Amino acid sequence: MTWQPYKESSFVHFKRDECRVVLVLGAGASAHLGFPIGADLCSRIISNTRNSQSEPYKGLLYMDFLDKDITAFHESIEKSFPHSIDEFLSDRPEFIEIGRAAIAQILIGCEDEKRLRERERNWYGLLRDRIKAEVLKNQFSPVIVTFSYDLSLDKFLYDFFSSTFPRYAKLKTLEEAIRIFHVHGRLGHLDYEDSQWCRSYGKSISPIELRKASQGIRVISELDNDFGRDMVFAQKAIDEAEKVIFLGFGYDDLNLDRLRVSSWKIGKFFGTALNLDRERREQLLQKTQKRITLAKSDVEVYEYLQTAECWKY
Repeated sequence: MTWQPYKESSFVHFKRDECRVVLVLGAGASAHLGFPIGADLCSRIISNTRNSQSEPYKGLLYMDFLDKDITAFHESIEKSFPHSIDEFLSDRPEFIEIGRAAIAQILIGCEDEKRLRERERNWYGLLRDRIKAEVLKNQFSPVIVTFSYDLSLDKFLYDFFSSTFPRYAKLKTLEEAIRIFHVHGRLGHLDYEDSQWCRSYGKSISPIELRKASQGIRVISELDNDFGRDMVFAQKAIDEAEKVIFLGFGYDDLNLDRLRVSSWKIGKFFGTALNLDRERREQLLQKTQKRITLAKSDVEVYEYLQTAECWKY
């Protein structure tokens, strides 16, 4: 389901022990599949909007963005030199619509079903093994809270559930099998879902369809007045969890505040910290009052899940 506002009537009920383990995924959680993050994503957007004769540039024109607006967007993001597209769009909200479309162009273009099945250092396989073991023991699978826009994990898990367990053979939505909250929305619906408009993972789509998919996501600066339904549900899941494990997460201060970092309890928060320098680690530990246990800065998600005590089951 794409991003939805929170309403007073919105309600989620977790069964006892359902939130025993909560995974919180950042954009880096799908980096092993070639999805760009941070400055790399910015660089690709800048490259895509540099040449008016390139296919991405023409695609934006087909989406009804004006040439002058594409040029202004390109020049501004290049000169701003942001660390992330979210940072830039927070500074320049007038570019949010075109920014969303530019993000969708790149992330949908990175979808590769063959790569999704590669076994080497693919932590999705480790998650799959845990879920299968827990399903066979009639235990709850981890609740997943994802800040990522891409649908690689959704596709992987849907195929796993529908191909492994007969009772899930005709699955219409992934939420029938596992709790997964897309707190910043997602790039449309995939073809197995019961939706008026859906697309196939890894297949090319028209610029109009691509813009439609981009409407399902929300950049961080759009959520100041309404965190969204999934964020509110994620907050509740984290409150009830025994363990919360961050994977590929950038620990942006605003995202941490929305996850109510000030109310965290000691001993239940863990996470990867790939490429986090010493200064940023110290800032993070100070912000969390040392309530989170971080991995070393050279440990990737796959290696972390193979060795971390918090993941053992």
